[in-house]
Amino acid sequence: MRQTVKRIGMATGIIGLFVLGACGADEATNSTETVQSMEPVEAELNVPATADKDEAVTLAVRVTQEGKAVDDADEIKFEVWKNGAKEESEMMKASLTEDGVYEVETAFAEEAVYTVQVHVTARAMHTMPTTNVTVGHPETAAEAEAEEDHHHHAGADIVLDPKQAVANEVQPFTVNVEIEHEALTGADVQLEVFKDGADKHDWVKLEETEGGSYAGEHTFPETGTYNVQVHVTKGHDIHEHIMETVEVK
Repeated sequence: MRQTVKRIGMATGIIGLFVLGACGADEATNSTETVQSMEPVEAELNVPATADKDEAVTLAVRVTQEGKAVDDADEIKFEVWKNGAKEESEMMKASLTEDGVYEVETAFAEEAVYTVQVHVTARAMHTMPTTNVTVGHPETAAEAEAEEDHHHHAGADIVLDPKQAVANEVQPFTVNVEIEHEALTGADVQLEVFKDGADKHDWVKLEETEGGSYAGEHTFPETGTYNVQVHVTKGHDIHEHIMETVEVK
């Protein structure tokens, strides 16, 4: 009888140790959990303004959030195309080289003005700034840029409405998207809202309401002129954007 009681006591003690160990593990897990910041992810391009034909150049982007390096981005890709020929763009995956800096090496095959756009996906956010690189001595940079303005959205029609709002009031927005005169469905459409010179950019994700139409809302904290950049992406083939201004009274 005493042996039975002793065995029961030992079993109870072992179970108690397992329970305490599990609780300790849970506490350790909880203590290491971090709350994801809602501040926007920033992407600063570092791309040469000029290059020679067939010259190896480095395309770099520094990714930060709240001024701190982001080393855990989900995906960083550079898209490069000769102005007026976006359908022939090349997509290249970048690699982390130092704190928050992602790089890829490339060369330009023709003398022309090229657009370089980086696609940054990190911490459930997406941003894709662009810049231009003049390669060699095209006819004139001005002519090349004029050609880009003519062709950039030749196949994409993106309309933001409205262009006015009232400070501290919820403002609904709609974006209609057509590609080659057909409604674009199933796209990821976001608004990037900011003032000139401001560090903070607000992001508004729109929901599709019907074929090619997307809706969302934003509250502007003060009066003034705001930049609203509309980002439209779908898969790896469609990456379009337009910049509009909204007057807030």
